Amino acid sequence: MLKKIILCVMLIYPQFGLASGKYLSPLPSPNMEVLNLESKKCSTSCLRNFLEQGQVFSFIANVNKDNQNAMIVTELNTLLSTLEISEIPYFLGAQKPFFSVALMFPRKSIGRYSSTTTNVILSYLLNQKGKFNFEIFDSKTESLEDMQAILQTIYAKGYRQVIAVVTQEGANALNMINPNMSVFIPTVHKTQLNTEINTPNVIFGGISYAEQIQSLSALNPNVKATSFYDDSTIGRQMQAYTQEENANLIYSRSFNLKKNPDFQKEMKNLRSTLRSTRIFLNTPVTNSSIILSQITYNDIRPNAIYSTQINYNPSLLSITQERDRSNMFIANSIMPLDSLFVENAKLLNADLEYSWINYTTAFGVEYFYTKSVPSAKRFFKEKIRNQQVQYNIEILKPTSTRFAPFNQ
Repeated sequence: MLKKIILCVMLIYPQFGLASGKYLSPLPSPNMEVLNLESKKCSTSCLRNFLEQGQVFSFIANVNKDNQNAMIVTELNTLLSTLEISEIPYFLGAQKPFFSVALMFPRKSIGRYSSTTTNVILSYLLNQKGKFNFEIFDSKTESLEDMQAILQTIYAKGYRQVIAVVTQEGANALNMINPNMSVFIPTVHKTQLNTEINTPNVIFGGISYAEQIQSLSALNPNVKATSFYDDSTIGRQMQAYTQEENANLIYSRSFNLKKNPDFQKEMKNLRSTLRSTRIFLNTPVTNSSIILSQITYNDIRPNAIYSTQINYNPSLLSITQERDRSNMFIANSIMPLDSLFVENAKLLNADLEYSWINYTTAFGVEYFYTKSVPSAKRFFKEKIRNQQVQYNIEILKPTSTRFAPFNQ
């Protein structure tokens, strides 16, 4: 009988049978809560005094529906995020407010991201387990007229928070329009705009290839540099960043296998040029794998091989040999997230481990969600400064099975 009971428990709660330390504990992670032990009422000026005196917990504990304003709510959200506080008296036991967000994209321009970003947003909202309203809007193109028209439609339907998955063309259009609602662009860094930021209502969530290349260039700056780049808008931008950060860049080449069928022969002539240099690969994974294989085949021994987020992809580990990437370093800005959140996203075919656009989209949803629900669980630690999300940069080495941290 005892054996049957144990078997039933194991079938219902299999996690209790995973005794090895490599498995997640079934116990929930701890949360920090703030309780109000004061009986006196606190006015808005009282809250401001707490802030001025540095009594942040007294400030948090005394916020209520009668003494808050826009400034108070902003300070509250900032403190809850910084201190990782999950519950406060004002929200304890209260029903979570209804959350609304719109997703806008030009399907023809962004292609496959139209479905993956949809799944990311749904996954995040389902994880929060609150009531929400989520609607998708296709702007068709990224022209100023189409962007303006779709924003008017979104506004008319009652949405005031928008995730806009657009290219640089769309970001520049939104900057010119100056929308009358909050817009988060997960795909573009603010430095990629053609002009200065013209609107206070847009937050840019794109990662910075410039900062990643700057970090890579600082690893061994006295060694001569060479580079390969993709002849696309992003590829040419990364090439420009590489030139800016490396005054000793002695050779650069645009590469695309379809346009360079004789590349194998050409690499033989580049052996002396590339040898002992720092080679920057500003090319996507498939082209990078071809270049890496030719470096190995021609016995070219560089000082190091550097690449950005563009090659932080598990397929790099499967389509290249380990010796091809033995001296390779990759800059990455995707930080580890709650494992259950990541796994739940996978159920909707949303990758939060390697797709930076999915990662930044999820951050954008959290940015809006925690403004509406300050007590909501936070998965991200990145901050926003001057309308741009600030990402950490870590240097990784692709090993036989994973991307491992590089300890400088």
